[in-house]
Amino acid sequence: MQWRQKDDFIEVSAFSSSIPLRYRWSFLLAVLSVELIIFLFIIGQLVNGFLHIFVFVSYCYLFTSTIYKFVMYRKTNWENSPYSLIKRFINDNRLFLEEIQVLGKDSNGKAVKRKVITESVFILYKETPNELIIRFWKNGDKWNELANASSNKLSAIFGLNCTINDDIQYCDYIFEKVLDNRLHLSHGIPKTNGTIIQVTEKISYDVSKVSHGLTIGNTGSGKSVWIEYKILVYAQMGAIIYVADPKSADLSLLKYVHGFEDRVVSEPNHIARVLREVTEIMETRYRQYFSEVSAFGKTFVDFNLPPVVLVFDEFAAFIKSADKKLSTECMSYLYSLILKGRAMGCFVEIILQRPDSSILDGALRDQLGCRTLLGTASKEATMMCFGSSSVEHKSISVKGGGYIKIDGQGEEKYFETPFMKDFDFIAELENIIYKRQ
Repeated sequence: MQWRQKDDFIEVSAFSSSIPLRYRWSFLLAVLSVELIIFLFIIGQLVNGFLHIFVFVSYCYLFTSTIYKFVMYRKTNWENSPYSLIKRFINDNRLFLEEIQVLGKDSNGKAVKRKVITESVFILYKETPNELIIRFWKNGDKWNELANASSNKLSAIFGLNCTINDDIQYCDYIFEKVLDNRLHLSHGIPKTNGTIIQVTEKISYDVSKVSHGLTIGNTGSGKSVWIEYKILVYAQMGAIIYVADPKSADLSLLKYVHGFEDRVVSEPNHIARVLREVTEIMETRYRQYFSEVSAFGKTFVDFNLPPVVLVFDEFAAFIKSADKKLSTECMSYLYSLILKGRAMGCFVEIILQRPDSSILDGALRDQLGCRTLLGTASKEATMMCFGSSSVEHKSISVKGGGYIKIDGQGEEKYFETPFMKDFDFIAELENIIYKRQ
């Protein structure tokens, strides 16, 4: 059997054995034959008629039990096993080459020919209690392009959604066997661990390492709840939060919360003032804490500085509606914050209803460490949010469902934003602020 171990991965190819011995029907036949021999031997030693009946009934039970257990064991551990399914994937898609070889001649002098597999794709897999990883090696052969283009077929075979980790030498398809769960916030938000934002039960990121955020979603996609949750988490961190809401929508109501009175703005001139203020905080921190060699590799966390967060709603609408001089000034501040703000703990959370590459180009987008696209989106929106991607996005019907990409955590993956049922966002925010005073 050609199950070669590579870093705990098991290799499967067209050369691999079709069925391991312990799953073959011939193995069952051998076991039943041994049971029959033992039964006949015992019967031959008995003279008591009652014992004959007892042994015969016992043998019948053993016979049927053996067959049942073998069939169930084979079905559970083989027919639906990763090895079997990958082997079937290789065979069904003809991921191998064959040639006819002459083995010799028969008694009549005719050539004896047989098809022989000469080349095959090699696929590895590793299974853990939580996930299944399928790895395609990139060997520069005819199957090289297949390595990055098998997500749909593999997802259909295993019945699981997958994420892709694309490397130069290989491509990993990662299937989660234990589904992720969204957070439920009916009884308040979970306590923040340092600078960690808990997105779902399994997804989280550290804002001291992954800075800035981008959220794109149409009306009704759940982006408001997602941003409200992030504001609450930032508040738990003790962050200084600014809000720019040029349309004077829901977020503008935060100006009635204690401590937010002067930090929630809607007018263009006031938005420019807030951007200038946050930029000045960043520059002041740089001069005070990061102007000596001893600060090398450190961040705001090492100096016990609170995060400073600017939540900018309907950013594109503001840039297009403001006069050219003001929008140019604001874009200058924004570029500076995004490119230099991480170490100083100054972050920007940008919210867009529709993607617009003329406002947010690819170079700036890639500096936003956590990007979320909520609801069913067009290819243009997907490209705007994530850039080029090999992930196939499914249609989304769940409010708050979407895709998230976090720097250092591979390609975007499906997630659902925290669920807020009977939840008073303003009251929770005031409660957090009160506790931190």
